[in-house]
Amino acid sequence: MPSYQLRDTATRQVLARGLADYAAAEAALDRLDDELEHDLAANGEGAGRIRLRLDVEKVTGGTAEAVGHHVLLLGVDNHTDPLPTL
Repeated sequence: MPSYQLRDTATRQVLARGLADYAAAEAALDRLDDELEHDLAANGEGAGRIRLRLDVEKVTGGTAEAVGHHVLLLGVDNHTDPLPTL
């Protein structure tokens, strides 16, 4: 039975593994986003931007296959950027 995992594309580090399905991977992405935003705020680093690209991988028989990706923009409360929030 396949499972899903999240991998940081820059470091290739697996951030979450053993997720039941794609929806569970998306929920893990949301939790990760919230945790990182909280950690940044706790360290006084709310302003500015940090961009992370994470791959969602489907793991079947020990083989990982990228099936999607998400880009997390952290610290987007910097209002000097002229681009609208999506």
